[in-house]
Amino acid sequence: MIIVRAIREEDIPAFREVLDSVARERRYLALVEAPPLESAKAFVGAVIKAGHAQFVAVDEARIVGWCDALPGDAAAGTAHIGRLGTGVHRDYRRQGIGRRLLEATIAKSRERGLEKIELTVYASNVPAISLYQKLGFVEEGRKKRGRFLDGFYDDVLLMALDLRNKG
Repeated sequence: MIIVRAIREEDIPAFREVLDSVARERRYLALVEAPPLESAKAFVGAVIKAGHAQFVAVDEARIVGWCDALPGDAAAGTAHIGRLGTGVHRDYRRQGIGRRLLEATIAKSRERGLEKIELTVYASNVPAISLYQKLGFVEEGRKKRGRFLDGFYDDVLLMALDLRNKG
C-alpha cells in the first residue's frame, strides 16, 4: 500500500534517487539529472526546517514520488506564491499517486497561507496537464518553443491555482 506523507530527513537519499530517475527520462523536468546528494540534503533540510509543503509517496520503504510547493522570496514580493515541483517514478504512474501528492501539497500550502501555486509543464506532458486542470489549475501563459532538447522543441506552459478560492 502506498502512503503519502511529509518528507523526513531520512528520506533524502531515496528522494534524490526518484528525482534522478524522473530527470533522466529527459521529458518531464527542467533537470536532466538530480543534484548531488549534499545539495539535496541542504535543500530538503531547509524545506523541513521551514515547514513548507513537501510530500513523498512511499511504497513500503521505497520513495516513488514527491510533490512540493515552495514560497517565493519575500524581498522580491513573491512569498505569497508557491512554486510547484512534482514527479512520480515511471513504474507508479497512472495509479492516482500524483493526484494524492498534489492534494496534500495544495492543502498544506493553503494551511501555510500561500495564495497561489504556480508551475511550469511541457505541452507534450498531456497527462500531467489534464491532472492539473482537474485540480483547478489554469493556463496563464505559454512560452512557444521554450525548450529544445534531444532535437525536439516543446512549449512551456505556465499554470496556476488560486488558493484563495476553496472550490
